[in-house]
Amino acid sequence: MSNESRRGISYLLVLLLLLIAVGGGAAAGILGYIWITGGSGEASLSVEDALATLEASEDTMADAVGTAIVDVANTVIADAVAVAVAEAVDSSVAAAMEAAAPASEPIEFSIVDDESLASFTLQEDLRGVRTTVIGSTNEVGGSIMVDLANPTNSTIGAIVINARTLETDNSFRNRALRSQILKSARNEFEFIVFEPRTLSNFSANSVAVGESIGFDIAGDLTVVGVTRSVIFSAAVTLDSETQISGSAAANLLYADFGLVIPEVPSVANVTDDVELRLDFVARTN
Repeated sequence: MSNESRRGISYLLVLLLLLIAVGGGAAAGILGYIWITGGSGEASLSVEDALATLEASEDTMADAVGTAIVDVANTVIADAVAVAVAEAVDSSVAAAMEAAAPASEPIEFSIVDDESLASFTLQEDLRGVRTTVIGSTNEVGGSIMVDLANPTNSTIGAIVINARTLETDNSFRNRALRSQILKSARNEFEFIVFEPRTLSNFSANSVAVGESIGFDIAGDLTVVGVTRSVIFSAAVTLDSETQISGSAAANLLYADFGLVIPEVPSVANVTDDVELRLDFVARTN
């Protein structure tokens, strides 16, 4: 084949690619951008390290607030007032405080990530077919302090989920989650954090091995830097003296967190609400 023939074929190929780009350039550009910016989905930090970082920042803030309070107290409260307050706490008050103390010590259970799963569920039309979308990850961590004799005294620490490792059954959707929706490809948005505030509506006054108990968990959920109050309905079973298992679920509007589903070919009619769920196993340390 002559050089002129080769050049002619090359020009035709370039022209063909140019026509394709002009005809479908917008869609291809969007899809390409999402694919590139979605990243690999590899975690930059373990959930244990994320929890430690969160706890350290909270401790620093608490120390700062405590120091400020002490400084004000030392300035405003005179020694005579401090002595008078100390003398006012007599033996009868001390006895009442002791009587009000919990009858048992809470037991700490830590979430076992390999046996736990954080997930979201919503629906969409995918290529014209109504489809249930489930995204999940076992990159989840946190701890639960359980008072077996008096469950109302139980507490739950911060729960962290690595949003970057959430996976569905579609690799492009996974990249869209990391790039455009949850933006978890960015380190500052890698983790979803739930900070429980109150536990209420317990279904039982105590729990023994083999028994289950239901309750509500109210707290602050932070996604992509936006925090909203959310209530999870939970059920926990005491499997043994060293293990608990259970689940917690809540329905919410993802728009409340400023989340936007990008418009891409073949996807339409995404539901406005999403179910968040945690199925977990936790053991004593």
